[in-house]
Amino acid sequence: MTVRGISGRGAAGPAAPPGSAREIKGKTTVVEVLRMFPGGEAARLMSRLSWPCAHCSGAFHEPLAVAAKRHRNSPAAVLEAFRALCSAEGPSEELLQRAAVKSTDR
Repeated sequence: MTVRGISGRGAAGPAAPPGSAREIKGKTTVVEVLRMFPGGEAARLMSRLSWPCAHCSGAFHEPLAVAAKRHRNSPAAVLEAFRALCSAEGPSEELLQRAAVKSTDR
């Protein structure tokens, strides 16, 4: 059985976990983050943020910062929460609550 990757995206399997939180940037795509955490940590965080991104075909091309804006979350708080996945403790409840706040601006 042959496993095919996504054109221009490298291997289809999980990416290596980031060496540091600095590797998760605003331009990191949703799919790249999901692949970094094959144990489901990133998918659970997206669920806490009420993001259906794991099921969206746009996730292959959409950066985290754009996804945050699209879903009316603070890009800075969202990036901080995803970077916290790299720590042993993970994101704190306070950080999760800050990242999940929806802006009323449209």
